[in-house]
Amino acid sequence: MADRKEQTDASWKDLPLPDQFPEPLTEGCDGPHWGKLGDTSTSKNTEESAKNHPHQCSPNLLLMLKAAENWRMPHSRDREREETARPELLVEAQRTDMQIQFTDQKQEFNERPLKAARCSLSRTTSQSSTDSHSSACSDSSGNESSPREQNQKASTGFSDFCIKSIKQAHFGRREIEIAEQEMAALMFLRKRVGGEKPLAGAKVMGCTHITAQTAVLIETLSVLGAQCRWAACNIFSTQNAVAAALAEQGTAVFAWRGESEDDFWWCIEKCVGAESWQPNMILDDGGDLTHWIYKKHPGLFRNLKGIVEESVTGIHRLYQLSKAGKLCVPAINMNDSVTKQKFDNLYCCKESVLDGLKRSTDVMFGGKQVLVCGYGEVGKGCCAALKAVGAVVYVTEVDPICALQACMDGFRVVKMKEVVRTGGHGHHLYR
Repeated sequence: MADRKEQTDASWKDLPLPDQFPEPLTEGCDGPHWGKLGDTSTSKNTEESAKNHPHQCSPNLLLMLKAAENWRMPHSRDREREETARPELLVEAQRTDMQIQFTDQKQEFNERPLKAARCSLSRTTSQSSTDSHSSACSDSSGNESSPREQNQKASTGFSDFCIKSIKQAHFGRREIEIAEQEMAALMFLRKRVGGEKPLAGAKVMGCTHITAQTAVLIETLSVLGAQCRWAACNIFSTQNAVAAALAEQGTAVFAWRGESEDDFWWCIEKCVGAESWQPNMILDDGGDLTHWIYKKHPGLFRNLKGIVEESVTGIHRLYQLSKAGKLCVPAINMNDSVTKQKFDNLYCCKESVLDGLKRSTDVMFGGKQVLVCGYGEVGKGCCAALKAVGAVVYVTEVDPICALQACMDGFRVVKMKEVVRTGGHGHHLYR
């Protein structure tokens, strides 16, 4: 032990000092406490305490700690000053950084409306381009003015038309080409007698739905030698792109999707009241064109060679004129033809009813209670389509034979007032 003590006393000054030391622990009469270096009373108390308690703190250790503290004092004071000043510098640096960021953000904010406007313009252009390439709802062509106020011309210089936008003609042509692949009879008729022009001299005025399928019919009439002018029978069914394609090919068409009632009759009048052109045939759907010519142009009505009507409403109007003795023009009832009754009314309505209902209601039909008024050919197709998607189908019918058919097909035949009264208690009914 003595040898170890002498070795410790001789060599402790030569030992390298660490960078940091803990604060020296001193003990007084009341217990251990932290003393301040340089305090004489504290050091005396520490030495006396060390003598009284040699097992807790030896003089050699105290001397070593005191020397270390004397070496550390100037460094520690500088470090404390740095640590004291560092938060202020840090706060000042943060403020400066925030000011720089705020300035950058302000500059970016000032530039943002221009960039946003450019992006918005880009999106608007892209959206209008997309909308112009939609078949049924090519309503947004980027021009909000009424088509009646626009002066449009086709690439050939033809301008006797009024549509939403002639720029949509390219996509409308593609839709017509697709429809031609499904209408083999008309395409065969073009090839077989198109060169003979059997309809030369015919001036056909039409008022129907303007769709890709109707466009195939119109262009077939033109290939066969007829001159055509066309308006829409429904203000919401016109496909703007198809109307543009017809105008681009030289067909006088007056129609666009979303017409007002005034626009509707204006388009019909533009078809009828053309200079140096008077129709001699009418192809009507609903009887509006026939009724307009009869009321507004009676002299023109008497010179017609024939009327073709394809709807129930139009047929009823013609029957009323016939009973009153005012129908002085031959008329063909296309609605009662076999192909119209057995194919169009049954199979076409069977597919279109679901599409129309889902677009207008945006609901699922599984489990819904649906009322179909009438069980003719159209009613049969509608009931079959609704039943296939899981709807609970009710049928009202005044004809006993058709009512029996509905019952035999598995549908519940009811009276209108019974179902409407039931529907008032929370059931969903679609008529």
